[in-house]
Amino acid sequence: MSLQTPLFPREGVSYHTLPDAEHGHQTVTDDGSQYNQNNRQSVSFSRDNQIEDRIYNEHSSTQTFFTIFNLTCITITTSAATGLLTVGLPEITNRLALPDNLLLWPISVYYLASGSCLLVAGAIADITDPKLVNVIGTFTLGLSIIASGWSPNGYWLIGARIAQGVSVAMSMPTSVVILTASFPPGRRRNIGFSSLGLAQPLGFSLGLVFGGLIQETSLGWRFGFYLCGAGAVALAVSNWFVVPSGMWDTQFSWAQIMHAIDWIGILISSTSLGCFYYSFAILADSLDAIKEPRNFTILCVAFVLFPAFFLWMHRQEKIGGLALIPNSLWKKLPFLTITLMVLLQWAVVQSMEVYFSLFFQTVQLLSPSQASLRFLPGIAMGVLLNISTGLFVQHMRIDYLVTITSVIAAASPLLLAVTDPGWSFFYTAFWSVLLSPVSVDVIFTIAHLIVVDIFPPKTHALAGAVFNTVAQLGTSIGLAAMAAITAIYSKANPNGDAKNPENLLLGYRAVFWTCFMLMCVSCLIAPVGLRSVGRLGSE
Repeated sequence: MSLQTPLFPREGVSYHTLPDAEHGHQTVTDDGSQYNQNNRQSVSFSRDNQIEDRIYNEHSSTQTFFTIFNLTCITITTSAATGLLTVGLPEITNRLALPDNLLLWPISVYYLASGSCLLVAGAIADITDPKLVNVIGTFTLGLSIIASGWSPNGYWLIGARIAQGVSVAMSMPTSVVILTASFPPGRRRNIGFSSLGLAQPLGFSLGLVFGGLIQETSLGWRFGFYLCGAGAVALAVSNWFVVPSGMWDTQFSWAQIMHAIDWIGILISSTSLGCFYYSFAILADSLDAIKEPRNFTILCVAFVLFPAFFLWMHRQEKIGGLALIPNSLWKKLPFLTITLMVLLQWAVVQSMEVYFSLFFQTVQLLSPSQASLRFLPGIAMGVLLNISTGLFVQHMRIDYLVTITSVIAAASPLLLAVTDPGWSFFYTAFWSVLLSPVSVDVIFTIAHLIVVDIFPPKTHALAGAVFNTVAQLGTSIGLAAMAAITAIYSKANPNGDAKNPENLLLGYRAVFWTCFMLMCVSCLIAPVGLRSVGRLGSE
């Protein structure tokens, strides 16, 4: 597969016919390529091929290693910070005297901020300098994580997490465009994507393990944030020297920015996503919160703006204007399928991470350090899978690979749903933790390969933003839905205490059964929607 011969046809691009004296008529696409209707050949006059050819030949194997290593470590640091917060939330909120109604906000506002800013950050990075945006985002990410460790109270922590979310929105999409611009299709790019896929669950799990261990030492929970923040700052400085340069349009001026981006589309989508994330955050805390007029109004605005975005995209495509995510992309079955699978499986895997910890600590009554050590099998499996996927994905049919790994991963919530708390860890819980990352680690690489193939080369930061937006939306929906399910089933016994381990187990089992059903849906749509893909990632 080559950049000039994409896997999926480009029906989603708007075409404008212009007269041509020599060749009859030419069709000019929105991404800056001419399509001659007489000889049926595409001739690109965009900057993308020139820039890519220059960058492909300018870095050594050492620079290749450090580029992938640095981008991977950026994701590890931010995911580890979230893992630290997740495992230490009871202790942290107690020390900072955070009110009960804001208990989950340090986690929720991160997804609210990053999810609302991903598309705008990706669109800006595509037309400016992805490297510069990545360095700025990574540097502010480090400062915001350090600020989390400095928090004198709960409100400071919430503010620091908002800043972390905005910073991540700058660094994540630009990591995608740096990889695609630095490496041609083939093994190096596949390894780069699989490394990014490894980074999210690995970082989160390391945060859980390390956070559980340091809570019981004199270092305390703040040390973990200081360490992650300092690492991110160091990576920002390193990226300035390591990441290849030349990914920007030398003819670009900031005066053009108002005309080069679909700002109305970004405003509609970001507002809708922000309202959804806010609504999911308050629902995760309490179902009764939606009865408040303000919260109900915000949720209604989110639902109204959601179809409004697609109507705007239809209008822009019809008149040949700028369209952030053209509706025609959703007609491509592989793109629609992989998007739905990312939504479903991120809802499952992130919920499973949280409820693994809750099951071990609140039902089996293990200490944070004991609970954190039980995540090690999943970490080992994630490392093995991502390395294997990056090396061998181009040799396997995508529909077979995704379906098989989804079926295997579906066993994870099923095993925990039937687990007796009195059983040995190695009887069922071990296998549940081990199998949990099997599917998402593979899908992360495949989803990126599909998305960057569909989007034109000069919009790969936006492609990365679309993927991360869907993944974070799945996470927010999953956490909110699972929190509601837990609350309903844990309170099913009117004569019992909802925080009693036996009642909590009822709620957790309902969550695990729900996750199992979502994985079954994912297993059913994979072979149907991805059957036409074949193989990806070849040179």
